[in-house]
Amino acid sequence: MGSARCTGRLTGLAVAVPCVAAVVWSGELSLGALLAVGGSGVLVAAVGLIGHAGEAAPPVGRRGLPWLAWLAAVVAWEVVSLVDDDLPTLSDLADPMLAHPAARGAATVGWLLAGCWLVARPGRPERS
Repeated sequence: MGSARCTGRLTGLAVAVPCVAAVVWSGELSLGALLAVGGSGVLVAAVGLIGHAGEAAPPVGRRGLPWLAWLAAVVAWEVVSLVDDDLPTLSDLADPMLAHPAARGAATVGWLLAGCWLVARPGRPERS
C-alpha cells in the first residue's frame, strides 16, 4: 500500500512539474499554458474516472446545493460575458492577478492540488 501511494505521488509530480513550468514560462492566456493546464486536467480526470474516485464517499445531498448555485452563477456569467463584449470574462478579471509568473505557478499548483484531492477520494470498496 505504501509503495502504491509513493508511486502515485511520483506520478503526480511527473505531471505537475512540467505543467507548472509550462504555465510559468508560457505567459498568461497563452496557447502553451492552455495546453499544459488542459492536458494535465484531462490526465487527472482520466485517473479519477479509471479509479472510480469518490464512489465510496457518502452522498453530498443538500450540502452540495450552495456549490451548485456557485457553479451555475459562474457558467451564467461566462455565457453572458461571451455574448456581450462589454462584460469581462473570468479570465479577463483574473489576468491582472496572474500576470506575474510566480502567481501563475502558485495558481496552477493550487489547481493541481484540488484535482489530486478529488482523485484521492475513496473509490469502490474492496470486495473479498
